[in-house]
Amino acid sequence: MLKELEKEKTRNPHAQIYQRLRKLFPKLPTKYIDSGIYKAKQYPTDKPVVFGGKRLFEKLCKNHLTGKVREGLKKQWKEQRQGTLVSIGSKADKGNRLTRFENINGQLHLRITTGNREFIYAKVLREPSNSKDKWLTFMAMLLESWQTKNYFAYTVELKLREGEVYGSVSFEIPTPEVKYTKENGVIAVDTNASPIHLAIAEVSKTGELVSYQTISLHHLLGLSKNGKDQQEWILAHQIVDLAIQKNKAIAVENLKKLRKGKRGDGKAELRKRLHQWNAKKFLQKLKRVPMIKVVEILEVPSCLYINHRHAKVCTNS
Repeated sequence: MLKELEKEKTRNPHAQIYQRLRKLFPKLPTKYIDSGIYKAKQYPTDKPVVFGGKRLFEKLCKNHLTGKVREGLKKQWKEQRQGTLVSIGSKADKGNRLTRFENINGQLHLRITTGNREFIYAKVLREPSNSKDKWLTFMAMLLESWQTKNYFAYTVELKLREGEVYGSVSFEIPTPEVKYTKENGVIAVDTNASPIHLAIAEVSKTGELVSYQTISLHHLLGLSKNGKDQQEWILAHQIVDLAIQKNKAIAVENLKKLRKGKRGDGKAELRKRLHQWNAKKFLQKLKRVPMIKVVEILEVPSCLYINHRHAKVCTNS
């Protein structure tokens, strides 16, 4: 439609396409139509476009393909041609009106609005691939928006592949200037496995221990994987909020070379606890939340240790 209207030099092609699609799909939420038009504008109008993929289309044009091979290619081509749903979000729509992330009983779901204005709730199955995965930033921003009611826009694109629905999310990562730095000291966080807890120390800019507290993590051991994730995000936000309250940066251990021991070393109970709770995954969350709350995060060597008598924090300087 965009190519046709461009040839005709039509004024405001978006509005004309919108009206045509409203007649074709009267029950479809109108926001999907706008999102589809914006998506279509990403394709060039001065070149041929084969929806479903040019390579697949050329394979289907070959007459020697028959039976299951041809049917499989037709199914794949149809999914790529028609199995895409795009919803562009906005801050006013709590992030996204038609495909919105929601927390239901500690499990992240995607609420998808259907053509008859009912909802489908799909569980989100997504694991960060590494410590730099932008999904960690997205989850930190999402939880922050739920708590503060200060929402941010995100776009969701769903694709059908071999009968399964896969989704991708695009959003703008904020780059605010860091406000709370180590110049005023740090909130040092030490993970301990026996007993399993976090030790948190407030350290002055000259290195003296100002205050100290512990947070037990035993309640996490009996939770499901999704329940742990949710509680870890909440805990990470609480620690960052403490740093903001104290006007300090956060220091955490570098656990890249964490030793879990080996069989026969007499530390079976320790290995069991490390297996039940992944300290590295929690620290990934804790290192991501300060990025959106303008708090400096310091990653220090494993010589960081804290107890009720003293605190030692080794920095790179």
